[in-house]
Amino acid sequence: MGSAGAIASRFMLATVALGLAGCDLLASTLLPVTPTEVSTEASEAAIAPEPLVLPIAAEPAPVPPSPAPDSFREAVNRATSAVAIGQSAQSQADWQLAASRWQQAIALMEQVPSSSPNHAQAQTKAQEYKQHLTAAQNRATGSIVPAAALAPAPKAVLPAGLAAQIPIQGRQGGTPIVSVTLRGSSGTQTFPMLFDTGATGTLITAEMAQAVGVTIVGTIQARIADGSVVSLPVGYVDAVELGGLRREQVIVAIGGSYGLLGQDIYGEYGIAIGSHQINLHQ
Repeated sequence: MGSAGAIASRFMLATVALGLAGCDLLASTLLPVTPTEVSTEASEAAIAPEPLVLPIAAEPAPVPPSPAPDSFREAVNRATSAVAIGQSAQSQADWQLAASRWQQAIALMEQVPSSSPNHAQAQTKAQEYKQHLTAAQNRATGSIVPAAALAPAPKAVLPAGLAAQIPIQGRQGGTPIVSVTLRGSSGTQTFPMLFDTGATGTLITAEMAQAVGVTIVGTIQARIADGSVVSLPVGYVDAVELGGLRREQVIVAIGGSYGLLGQDIYGEYGIAIGSHQINLHQ
């Protein structure tokens, strides 16, 4: 007997056992039912939840490596800064800052790798900078450095067409005051001086001449502001430096109460005087 027949037979036996009461209801309720087979796979598929799809973040683009620092160029920049500070230094704190810049420049030069084409030059520069460091440290403690102990100061890197850029420290009667470094037989020091475009020669005070060791070689007749003519001693300064400009073996007159920078230092250049800086054009 098939499965459908067996189910119908069981329902008929149940009807006899219960009696005739409610036979109509039983008859309508217990009609044989042909079962239908439900696919298990289809059932599971019907109730299976949709898979959760999560967005996948895109991988970040690789960051290019930073270029290796140029220790040589940075060292030159620090040395240039040290020179500029020294040219305008007026206190021990200024010289301490200049010394710090020289220390940084030396450390950077010593970091230039042997594979660099600038390695040999960097080694030479490091030794040169050490001499300037010693000079700055001596200035910071109030010592005077003999000129013979100093290597020539490295020139500041200037824009094309400029011979010097001279910071203006102040003004006296409208005339700019600039910092000028004098080197003599006894040492080197920086002084404030008037940048007077009307003066033909350079004048320093007796105190300035004594501080750096100016050798007197004669006298000169000079006309002063009131129109009178006076006799002034003259001598040689080993070097005069300001704003990246350097003059050697400069004849200076000695007298007065304030240094005066004349056209013998800068007369060959075009002069542009601004509110904070003087530019000398080649």
